[in-house]
Amino acid sequence: MLIGLSALSFSFRCGFIGRGTPRAVASPLGVDAIITLAVRAGLHSIEFPLTMLPDLAPSRLVALRERLSACGLTPVLDADVAEIGTLKVAIPAAAALGARVLRVLASPVMEGTRAAFTTDWGAYLAEVITRLRAVRSLAEQHDITLALENHQDLTSDDLLHIVSEVGGSHIGVTFDPINALIVAEDPFTMLHRLAPHVRNVHLADYVAYPSHEGWRLVRCALGEGDLNLRRLLVLLAALDPAIGCQIELVSHSARHVRLFSDAWWHGYPARDIRDLLPVLREFAAPPRSRDDDWRTPWERGASAEQITLYEEQQYAASLNYLRSLGVITRH
Repeated sequence: MLIGLSALSFSFRCGFIGRGTPRAVASPLGVDAIITLAVRAGLHSIEFPLTMLPDLAPSRLVALRERLSACGLTPVLDADVAEIGTLKVAIPAAAALGARVLRVLASPVMEGTRAAFTTDWGAYLAEVITRLRAVRSLAEQHDITLALENHQDLTSDDLLHIVSEVGGSHIGVTFDPINALIVAEDPFTMLHRLAPHVRNVHLADYVAYPSHEGWRLVRCALGEGDLNLRRLLVLLAALDPAIGCQIELVSHSARHVRLFSDAWWHGYPARDIRDLLPVLREFAAPPRSRDDDWRTPWERGASAEQITLYEEQQYAASLNYLRSLGVITRH
């Protein structure tokens, strides 16, 4: 497997959270800093949003492409929610940087709360399909695969439907195992179903804390949480030894999966309870209580120095875990 680093692992230091508030980081990291972190660790790729660049001037893109190439790094670009205008800009920019994968989202939905976003999820997905079809020829022209992420909103059924309806060889999936749990799907079952279409992977782990409505999923270093990462890595290696897997430790806000709330389920079709058992077993296994403090340093209002250290320690621990498994070599 080719292990890389997502800039979202440093969402505080890169200025993705707290923006426009007194809690925003004083000097956000730029793409150059992410490149340095990846090179020092001996990684193979970096994933970052195009919005991290001051502009998309051709000279800037050429210079960045040359630096990435010199460092032996393959770029994966993020384009946020799929909009025709945004993708018409992002696709050529991604190609100019030497990328082959552009990660996109279907919606801004978080924590699986689809009913709060729209009363007709099927109609919304039809709109997303229309948008992706509109840029399909542009993606083919630039040899860019649009890798739609299961981003706290899409089930495996949704993704298979979208990929089939858009058609062609330049539509695929960015797979995130934690996001599978957030829409009440077993990540290993989802990976098996989506395997032929997976073009990019986010490596993350989590710690689950029970609540009256379900569970809160809190970020942690790889190997220190509840996900069976060893099993996941074995499956990914068998799927494609050259697949890009980005370390993405991401959210400083716990994701509350409200599986015990009737309102949460209004956004989903009926499910057989037997399909949910792997997820319920996964969440119920850890011996934690509702009274445990699940908050991250960000949620506790910690200082910038403490939050920075939190990100750095989790990244370092994640690298050590992957090295212990032989997934990346010591550097």
